[in-house]
Amino acid sequence: MGRVTRGIGTAVLVLLSILLAYGLLEVGMHLTVTRWPAWMFNSQCRELRTLGQTSKNGVLPRSPYIAILGDSYGSGQGDWFAENGYNLNSRYQAAHVLQDLTGTDVISLSRAGAGNYDGPAIFAINTFKLLQRLGFALPAPAAVVVYFYEGNDMSDNLRMRDRYYTPTYDSSGIFDDKSFEVFASDIDKRFCQGGFRLPQDYFFAGNLLSRTIEGMIYSATKSAKPLPSGQSYSAIIDGRSIPLPDNIAEDDLVHMTPESKAVGVRFLERSLSRVARFWPQARRYVVYIPAALATYQVAEPEGEAIRMASADMELRVQQAAAQNGFEYLSAVPVLREKAAKTILHGPRDWHHLNRQGYTALGAFLATKIHTQ
Repeated sequence: MGRVTRGIGTAVLVLLSILLAYGLLEVGMHLTVTRWPAWMFNSQCRELRTLGQTSKNGVLPRSPYIAILGDSYGSGQGDWFAENGYNLNSRYQAAHVLQDLTGTDVISLSRAGAGNYDGPAIFAINTFKLLQRLGFALPAPAAVVVYFYEGNDMSDNLRMRDRYYTPTYDSSGIFDDKSFEVFASDIDKRFCQGGFRLPQDYFFAGNLLSRTIEGMIYSATKSAKPLPSGQSYSAIIDGRSIPLPDNIAEDDLVHMTPESKAVGVRFLERSLSRVARFWPQARRYVVYIPAALATYQVAEPEGEAIRMASADMELRVQQAAAQNGFEYLSAVPVLREKAAKTILHGPRDWHHLNRQGYTALGAFLATKIHTQ
């Protein structure tokens, strides 16, 4: 009995020692967070991973710098990232090209899977507030670049409406500025006060260990194969007909109702309004990125309808940008010119640009975006 008691006592003592050591490590990491090297941030939540990005020369971007707001296009998902083994400490997207060509630091306040409202008006603003609350002397960006991705932003915006607006607010108020502002203020109080999104995001030491291991496993085991050619669409590239994967199509703008388009663009327009108010001194841009299918010259009869629906959406986005003092930049002509000669997506991830595509986008942005 005595041995059992001593064994239990020893086990409790060891457990308490481990918990104490872990607690001290957590406290130490919280006290020193503003002095971490950049790579440590890439093992934390996505808000803190902003400071681990490699499109800047230090942990904090040097003024004047450029901030990109968007979804997975803003965070650089695609085959270029895959070729680098999904290594966050590498260089793999338009932000890196933009920095290389301009010498200006760039940060991406983007969240994969976000729409036009929950990306720029929620995630970006909350992340900026959070970093300042943690003690980082993060100045305001000199230029704010909001991506609009034609491929899925409309459906993401409609899901935002269905999840957060219509369950509580009268849908007839979506197009009334005062009514929408009530919704926006409530959303701001819930999600934009500079807080962490999940409780586990507070545990810096735990995330450093768990996310580092997860990242190593993911990089070692992730093996996406090139998608097979389909039968629905083909593109004319360099004078040849090239079959495209069947799942290349995303939002079906051709058959989307005008009412749905109007609601989706309304969430973009109101998001731009909040971004303009949060960073009133920044130069502001909206960049239109075409859907993968709309980038190519589709050989099938649907090709003309796809291009017409794309042009209609461009006009709507351009008007939303003008309403809020954003300069409108269309990447459509540049990407289509390149796509007439080479493939800009895939071969594994056809919903994002590859190295050639991101290089073309970054080079285009470098000629248009100014910080002074």
